[in-house]
Parts: sequence; C-alpha cells; structure tokens
Amino acid sequence: MILYIGLFIFSISISYLSILLGRKLNIIDNPSLEKIHSNPIPRSGGVGIFLIFLLGMLFFHKSLNIYESLFLILIFLLGFIDDLRSVPQRIKFITEIGLAILLGVITSWRFSGIFLLDILFFAFYLVGSINAMNEIDGMDGLAGGVALISSLFLTHWFKDMPIIVAIACLGFLIWNFHPAKIFMGDGGSLFLGAFIGITSLKILSSNPSLSTLIALIFIYSVPVYDSFLTVIRRLYSRTSIFKPDLGHFYNKLYDITGNYIGTVMIIYIFAIVLGLTGLYLYKISSVLAVLIGGSIWGILTYLGYRLGFITT
Repeated sequence: MILYIGLFIFSISISYLSILLGRKLNIIDNPSLEKIHSNPIPRSGGVGIFLIFLLGMLFFHKSLNIYESLFLILIFLLGFIDDLRSVPQRIKFITEIGLAILLGVITSWRFSGIFLLDILFFAFYLVGSINAMNEIDGMDGLAGGVALISSLFLTHWFKDMPIIVAIACLGFLIWNFHPAKIFMGDGGSLFLGAFIGITSLKILSSNPSLSTLIALIFIYSVPVYDSFLTVIRRLYSRTSIFKPDLGHFYNKLYDITGNYIGTVMIIYIFAIVLGLTGLYLYKISSVLAVLIGGSIWGILTYLGYRLGFITT
C-alpha cells in the first residue's frame, strides 16, 4: 500500500513536470476544427504515464516478458515521435501491425491452436486496442479515466501492473480533468491501448474461451463502442477511417447534454456498468455469454443509431 501511495504522489508530480516539458519542447496541441479545446495545451502527458509504468516494472518485472515490454516501449516511442514531429497515420498503422505480428510470432501466442489464425487475431486485437484508445482521446479526462477503469477491472486476473497503470492514469487525471492543463498525446493513448491490449491477450491465452473474450471486450467497452460506431459512420459516409472528426459518440453525447463534465461522468458510469457486466459474463458459459453479450451490444448499437451517433 505504501508503494502505491508513493507512486501516486510521484505520478502527480511527474505529470506536472510533463506540462513543463511540453512547453519547453513545444509539444503543443493547437486548436483546430477537429478538436473541442480552444487554447494551445501541452500534449506530453504520456511521458509521465510511461515513466510511472517503467518505475512499476522495477518492482513487478515478472508481470511482462522482455518482448512485451519492448513492444510497449516501441509503441510509446512511436506515439511520442508523432507528438513531436507528426507521423502520417498510415505509417503509424502499418508500424503497429508489423510490431504486433512480430510480437505474436515471437511469443507464440495461442488461442485457437491454428498458428496463422492465432497470429492474425492477435495482431487485429492488439492494433484495434491501440487505436481504440487513441480514438477515444477527444475530451478532457475521457481517455485517462476510461483507461483507469479498464485497468482496475483487469486486476481481476492480474494484480500488479494494471494497478500501476491505473495509478499513473489517476495522477495524470489530476491535471487532465476539465479544464485540462495537459493532454496525454499519442504517446500516452497508444501506450495505454497497447498495455490493455497485451494484458487482455495474456488473460485470453491463459483462459481461452468465448466468455473470456466477450468479458474483455465489455471491460474495454467504451473505446470498442466508439471505434465500432466510428468505422460504421465513416464507411457509410464514404470517408477515410483515418480522418479525424467531431462525430464520435462522445462528441454527439456532449451535444445532447450540453455539459462537459456531465458527459464524461456519464461515460465513466457506462464503462463501470459494462465492465461489471463483463465480469459476470466471464463467470457463465460461453453460449450464454454470446447470447447475453450479443443482445446487449445489439441494443447499444440501436441506441447509438437512434441518438445519432452513427450519422454524420
């Protein structure tokens, strides 16, 4: 407990120093038509989150193997370089796919027992997790809070590093909650998505069942739901799935509520309720998990359609 409290205090401090770093190195997120904020804000918060993760690894180094740790470092660097110099989206995407496939092959990840199918699923899941977190990072306190909630639910299987990442997110949120003084940037969002993705895949590998898979999707429900609706919306409007916009479900929800903090809190509650649902689905048979989980997802999709989350 003393270790966790110490890391939390250090997380608050290092996140503040990340604000100064962002200003010093001009790692600034400027306002644009695709963004809600109206003032230039440092987007270097991912540095603090990542440093807390590295510090946690000193105490819990057995939680991740060397290849998983290296993957997370490379993904953070990819995002941080993008924050510094702006890497084309397609280059980032191809790099993520290549690294994910390489990690899957090296670690011999298994789920179905069919090598090629397992590697393709591994890469799809991991790259999807990375980009889903990146897409949800569009409101003050949203991505950090969702990552914190998801990480806490993952402690049902793994106690150590998910708690460390949750602490890192909590310290970051002190400065990121509305009105934000810092953003996590791509360095933070890509890293958090990668960490949750890798942890989920480790859980799935040790508990290979459909009920486990569905439970993990529900635990990560907000980013998955947003990405799901975003892909449908962009395909329907015949626009690039990589093109940023203000059509995300959280943007539409904010338009409905008119309350910034209220919108974020609603999404937090949404994430908690679906996370708890995920833990329930994990404990039942795969057949029931598919039926119940599929029904809930169908209702959420219809609700998203009725509320205008899918339309442009």
